[in-house]
Amino acid sequence: MQRILLGFFRKRLIRPVTNLLSQGMTPHKLATTVAVGTVVGIIPTFGLATILGTAIAARFRLNVAATILIVYLVQPLQLIFFLPFIKAGIYVFGLSELKLSLDEITMLFKTDWLEALQMLWIADLVGILVWVFVAVPVGFGLYFVMLPVLRRVLPKPIEVA
Repeated sequence: MQRILLGFFRKRLIRPVTNLLSQGMTPHKLATTVAVGTVVGIIPTFGLATILGTAIAARFRLNVAATILIVYLVQPLQLIFFLPFIKAGIYVFGLSELKLSLDEITMLFKTDWLEALQMLWIADLVGILVWVFVAVPVGFGLYFVMLPVLRRVLPKPIEVA
C-alpha cells in the first residue's frame, strides 16, 4: 500500500513539478508563478481559481501549466480559508443579516431559495473582497520569499558565446 501511494505521488506530484522546474524557467518567472498560483488558488469561490489563474498567467506570460498546477496543489487551502474569508467579509462590511446558522440557511432555502442564493452570493462577494485585500501583500511576500530560494535551487543558465 505504501509503495502504491509513493508511486502515485511520484507520478502525479513530484515528476510534474520536477519537469516544470527543468524547463528553463528563470527564478523570477518561477517565483511569480508560485506566488500567483498560490494566491489565486485560495480565492473563496469554487471554480474560479482555474479560470483566473489561466488568465493571469497568460496576461503576464507565465507558464500556464505551472500556474494551474500550483492552483490545484493549494486547493486544500481554499477549503480551509473559504469560511474565514466570508466571515471576515461579513465582519468588515458589517453585514449582520448574513450571520446565519446552517439550520437557518437550510430553512431559508426551503422557504425562499432565490433569497437564500442572493444572500449567499453577497456573502461570497464580500469574502472575495477580503481575499483581494489579503492577496496582494501575501503574493508579494511569497514572491520575495521564493525568489532567493529558487535562485539557489534552480540550475544556472548555460551562457552561449
